[in-house]
Amino acid sequence: MIAHIRDDDHGQAIQTVSAHCQQTASLCAGYAAAIGAEHIARLQGLFHDAGKMTAAFERYIRQESDCRRGEIDHSFAGAKYLYTLAEQSGDADMQAAVRLIGRTILSHHGIHDWLNGDQEDYFAERVQKEDDYAEVLSHMDEILPEQETLALLHQAAQEFNSLQSKLKDLARLTSDEKPHKIRSLAFYMGMLERFLQSCLIDADRTDTADFMSDTRTEEHVDLPSLWDAMHERMHAKCDAFAKRTDPISVQRCSISDRCAAFAAKPVNACRLIVPTGGGKTLSSLRFAIEYCKTHGKQKILYTAPFMSILEQNSDEIRSITGDAYFTEHHSNLLSELETAEELHEYELRTEKWDAPVIATTMVQLLNTLFSAKSSAVRRMHRLADAVIIIDEVQSVPLKCVHLFNLAVNFLTHICGAVVVLCSATQPAVEQTEFPLLLDENASMTGDTVQDFAVFHRTDVLSAVTPYGFSYEEAADLCAEKYAENGNLLLIVNTKAAAKTLFTLLQERCPDAEVMHLSTNLCPAHRREKIAAMRKTLKAGQPLICVTTQLIEAGVDISFRCVVRSLAGLDNAAQAAGRCNRNGVAAQPCPVYLIKLKEERVARLEGVQTAQQIAQRILDDTQITDYLSCETQNLYFSFLYRQEDDKLSYPVSVYQIRTTLIELLSLNKDAFRASGLPKTMQFSVQAFKTAGTLFEVIDSRTTDILVPYNEEAKALIAALNTELPPGRCRELLRKAQQYTVSVYDVRKLQSLHAVYALASGVIALEPQYYDVDCGIVTDGAEQEVLIF
Repeated sequence: MIAHIRDDDHGQAIQTVSAHCQQTASLCAGYAAAIGAEHIARLQGLFHDAGKMTAAFERYIRQESDCRRGEIDHSFAGAKYLYTLAEQSGDADMQAAVRLIGRTILSHHGIHDWLNGDQEDYFAERVQKEDDYAEVLSHMDEILPEQETLALLHQAAQEFNSLQSKLKDLARLTSDEKPHKIRSLAFYMGMLERFLQSCLIDADRTDTADFMSDTRTEEHVDLPSLWDAMHERMHAKCDAFAKRTDPISVQRCSISDRCAAFAAKPVNACRLIVPTGGGKTLSSLRFAIEYCKTHGKQKILYTAPFMSILEQNSDEIRSITGDAYFTEHHSNLLSELETAEELHEYELRTEKWDAPVIATTMVQLLNTLFSAKSSAVRRMHRLADAVIIIDEVQSVPLKCVHLFNLAVNFLTHICGAVVVLCSATQPAVEQTEFPLLLDENASMTGDTVQDFAVFHRTDVLSAVTPYGFSYEEAADLCAEKYAENGNLLLIVNTKAAAKTLFTLLQERCPDAEVMHLSTNLCPAHRREKIAAMRKTLKAGQPLICVTTQLIEAGVDISFRCVVRSLAGLDNAAQAAGRCNRNGVAAQPCPVYLIKLKEERVARLEGVQTAQQIAQRILDDTQITDYLSCETQNLYFSFLYRQEDDKLSYPVSVYQIRTTLIELLSLNKDAFRASGLPKTMQFSVQAFKTAGTLFEVIDSRTTDILVPYNEEAKALIAALNTELPPGRCRELLRKAQQYTVSVYDVRKLQSLHAVYALASGVIALEPQYYDVDCGIVTDGAEQEVLIF
């Protein structure tokens, strides 16, 4: 029976269902070995495509029927076969294991909700199907004889029992309270299922791609030799740094050495608390390399919250890892690819995440753990046995905190991963309702008091008044501080505030170059402005920059004075990181916090609450150091306590308020309506609904292609013609750097400022793109900041 057909120079090559299933099973078992689920995974692979062993499917694959892709349900048969064998055995352990295995087989082309629209058991519905099942059953021995299948099932049942025991232990560690313990266990059971789905999807797609391309995409890498080579390159870099004798360089080396020493002992989840400018990226990478070398880990994965940080740090990581074993995964990179071959290689490596070292965004990591897309599910198993560096961990969105915490617990305690939480402003993730389980001695560098003392380059000062500053008053303050310091950075929360204050400061400071930054400018425009500012600052020329918080996203730039519109205390710390960044000034430089009474932040999720909690700390006369670990921890403790109802990702399903934590665990409302027995409570997750609702960043935006420069105008003209799909896709990749995302396109439409291109892309009329402020609407309030 045929699984796949490939056209080649000799006519047609055929891959049988049996061969495909055997090879998929071998790959799948290898992937699942990291969690001790080889036999479970082998059964998944062996029977995932059993339903293809029919005459109807053979006619379809030979293109001899009118069937369209997806019309033949080939996934139920393998699940039904294993379910039937388990039921006939009367072995309860085997039945429980088969329910898990069967669910992954049923989901290998897309995840499901396990209660259907009528709140009935969807698994039971699928395994009761009969379509051509008798014909499939007559061929099952071609895959594996029944007695050998039963032997494998017994081994799989033992693995399942062992895994379930580990998950129960993990749930007990997560909470002492019974309701939270049960919900945590149900969530961890769901994570186990997703992990096994990941193994099967990757194995199936890999073997199919190998056959269809007549190549092998799974490359063997000599990891011990690779870690040794990276270790040598890292040591050479550290030795060069060690020759410097200034206090900051000495302290950076001390931090790096402590990170390397920390790798000697076993680690699950730890913290790397490093002041801004303390060499966090290289120190965390040094730990990761040492840990992989010492403990035999399979992968290093570095994540950053924003592409600006990722692009900046990827070059540093690449200098140690080399190009051959490093994959950078983020959307900006697409615009830099020149050929179809480069695109194909990029897509293959980013969908599989099989390189030994990966650098990606927080969005991609969280999508891998929770998105409904099969391409995201496919990557999850690559997180096993990895060292995962989470840079700027405080940037995990508030709504994702509990999802993130429980996922990290699963990765560290079940999958053998090591997770490093990096930040100078560590969130109190261990103090929430569903805590992240940190190691007992979690600080990688030990006591950080001396580190922060050496890197004390700024003084954060509260200029917050009871009534707040008007825009005019804020501009007066900034003009005064600019005159005292020679340059100034003003960071505000909204685009409207940035535009207004930019105009006011142009009027007040005619001797200075006043620049504006916000996400109303396309990425290419922002990059050029930041490069120009660096050049101006290096030359010691007068400069004022008025910007939204995007400058805090890892932009390597330094001013003598910063004024920050009040938000969270973590934002204050990030703002301080743009001030006296390299400690050039003899004395600490000032960072002023002010409250703008005209700045409308109600539409900015979480900012009002962050302001209130920051104000509470600013009002405490006992607290004088707003950047200390203790103060930042206190801020996050207050924040998580006040926003507790938002930490589990609240959503509405059929007008019923629930959370993604609930949908991915007990799914209580649907379970109650189903009438199923209590023994089924850990098997009713709504994976598809939750995965579809899951978004790290609010995507209710419209992308607008702007005519920033001649290349952008040429792209707009080209995309307004009829193009072959491949050429259109290539141009769209290049157009990303000239795209601005806006929340409400209706304002622009009402002004006839935008128009549709032949390719379907929306473009901006030239008169609505300003050289200073990007997209403008004649003074109308700009949309709030997005990332």
